[in-house]
Amino acid sequence: MVGIALQSTFAHALDEFLFMIEDLKPNQKSTLNIWPVIPFFPLGDFDQYGKTISQDRDQVRKEFWDELMEALFLLASQGAAVELMMEPLVNALMLFDQVHDLHKAKDVINIDRSLESQFKARLDQLFVTYDIRDQQRRIQFSAGSSSNFLEAYIRLLSNRQPLGKSITLPEIDPKMGKVVANDIDFVSYGTFSNLGRGIFQLTFHLTGTKTGISRSFIARGSLIDALDDLVKQVFDFFQKNIYPDWEPPHPGLTWLPMPANPNKSNGYTWSEANSYCQLRGFRIPYARELLMAESGGAYKPGGITGLTPSGSYVVADQRQSTDHYVLIPGIENSTNGPIQAIGVATQKSQFWCVKGKVPADILFYEKLWSHIRTYRSRDREIYRALETIRYEVGDFGIGGLIYWAPTQSALPRMDSIDSALLYLKARGIELKVPSQLMRAF
Repeated sequence: MVGIALQSTFAHALDEFLFMIEDLKPNQKSTLNIWPVIPFFPLGDFDQYGKTISQDRDQVRKEFWDELMEALFLLASQGAAVELMMEPLVNALMLFDQVHDLHKAKDVINIDRSLESQFKARLDQLFVTYDIRDQQRRIQFSAGSSSNFLEAYIRLLSNRQPLGKSITLPEIDPKMGKVVANDIDFVSYGTFSNLGRGIFQLTFHLTGTKTGISRSFIARGSLIDALDDLVKQVFDFFQKNIYPDWEPPHPGLTWLPMPANPNKSNGYTWSEANSYCQLRGFRIPYARELLMAESGGAYKPGGITGLTPSGSYVVADQRQSTDHYVLIPGIENSTNGPIQAIGVATQKSQFWCVKGKVPADILFYEKLWSHIRTYRSRDREIYRALETIRYEVGDFGIGGLIYWAPTQSALPRMDSIDSALLYLKARGIELKVPSQLMRAF
């Protein structure tokens, strides 16, 4: 019963306890203690299993026979008496396989302790590399004063008892659980599997002694590379600064993906996308709405699936003209940036639909562009003021120079965004830059 109780206590460990970790701030000195024993258990050899399961007995017999015949042919070509060499050659081939297996068994002796030793050493090396002092460490290995309790847990994990034998646990003081909770925050173990061609899979499992919730890490590569990757994951998990949660830059928007239609693998026209959204009470999004939502990813409220680099997405933006435009992520350095008129881009595009009030920053950019379309060829100074503002708020496709369209001559920017706004106001054009865009000034 004690064994079952221990397994139940430790079987699922860490997510609730992670709230403690995520609440740790860089200036806190809280250090979490990990029990120093980290057993690494070998799991099945995936490479050998794959070879074995893919061959039946006839295939194995044929391979052995082919090897034997090839060796006999070489001996016969050298003038050897083949009939006398048959039995010794069979024994030699079988002995070779046995020697190979013996070497393999010898090589894996103490590999578990080697992995444990290297894991600890490489973790400590990262603290040195990043100049993290003792008082800044968030994890450390500590023996504590509860060895009996944790040794019993390690033995439960090892599962090395003979078949049919139950695990015998030591006597555990009822108060020991409280001692463990005070002294040790985590116990851990690892596993390793051969995937073939020198590639291994390593895992590291942490169990919170206070909650019984688990967190696992996994890495693949050569044995050394996989171990380095595994250690770095654990180090980063505990030691990285805790940042505020992602918040949607444009909250209150509801997103709807385009329909999955195999016959539309090349995408939809702007009109098809617009009709699909409108009929469902949605609208075509603006480029900034798409890009900001993408920054949250598909797993956070207000976020969407990542946009395909160099893909084409229908947007509601209007720039130099009132034509339809698309967003093409990844071409930010091209003329006009990633927002391109359909006339110079693909006619078929992907799309998202969105529902909700258009954010203030989007409305500002659209109003700014409306004035640019009006004055780009009519009034040089107004145009210069508008382009100065566009430069200061960091609009897509803005360069260091302003070009006056009628003469294609370069114009200097105004001194500041304030001077540009004041000039426009004096000319009867009043623009109010949203507060979130003014924070940079």
